[in-house]
Order: sequence, then structure tokens, then C-alpha cells
Amino acid sequence: MGRENPNTHPRLGRAARPCACRPRRAAKARALAGQSGVTMVEILISTFILSMLIVPMFNALVSGRMLAAHRGEKRVALGLIERKVEQLMGAGYGSLGSDADVSSVNLAAGEHPTDPSIVVSTRGNQDAGDDVLGELSWTVTDLAWGSPGDSVRAKAVEVELRWPAGAPRDSLTLTTLIGI
Repeated sequence: MGRENPNTHPRLGRAARPCACRPRRAAKARALAGQSGVTMVEILISTFILSMLIVPMFNALVSGRMLAAHRGEKRVALGLIERKVEQLMGAGYGSLGSDADVSSVNLAAGEHPTDPSIVVSTRGNQDAGDDVLGELSWTVTDLAWGSPGDSVRAKAVEVELRWPAGAPRDSLTLTTLIGI
């Protein structure tokens, strides 16, 4: 037999065509090798920028929650003071009595009660350790004034609530007059 042509297909006996896909794959592989993915520097810069955005947003959320809790305490405190003023007004000008705690209605001149402790807020749970404690007190001052042919006697009552107990950061005061 004769000499075989190296470009012929061994079984078909005709010239083999070069595969067109091999050069494309090689070119694509060379192109990908020249490109790099995301570098570590890009990741670090992205992380830094993201943290610069997240930290202030988180801080704003925490501050907003604390402000809402503080406003809630203030609203409860105002309700406690208003309730105490109504209780004292209902007791009347000459009311005297026990001065042991905040439930008393003593309207004698001076500062009342001897134990001003009160729970301002329970923070919505059963744990007494989470309660916000405060100090509710009232000061009574006798007043008298007159005009020709008329005299008036009254008591100025200043009710104050300070909280938290021991290191008050907030206080509310309400003053009223109680007359005969």
C-alpha cells in the first residue's frame, strides 16, 4: 500500500478538517486569564462604605427607640401627677392625715410625704428589677390675701415627680390652688 496522508481521516480516507472550536476555546481561556475578579481592595472599600452607611442608621434606630421610651415615661409621669393633684383637690382644703407614703392626702403646710417612692413605669413585664422608680412629693403653702371687705384663704400645692430615684434625670411639676 501506499503511503498515507497525515491529513486524512484514518477510517474515512479523506482529509480531516481542523476543528474550529479549539482556537476559540484557547482564545477565550487566554482572555479570561487576563481578567481578574473582584480584588481584596475592592471588597475592603465596599465594606468600609457600607459600614459608613449602616452605623449611622443603626444609631438613629437605637436613639429613636430610646426617645420613644423616654416620651412614654414622661407621659406616664404626667398622668401620675395629674392623678395626685385631682386626689388632693378632692380631699379638700382642710385635709389632714397620714403622711407615710404617696397615697396620703395631707394638705398641712410643708413638704409631703415622708416616703416619696413611687413606681413610674413597669416597662411592660413582671420583673420588679426593670421598674422605673421615682419620687412623688408635694409642697403646700398657705396663702391669704384680701381686699376691702373680702379676704381669701387658699393653699398653693406644688406636686413634683422626679425619676429615676436616686439620680433623677427628669422631673415634672404641676401647681394648683385649693381654696376653702
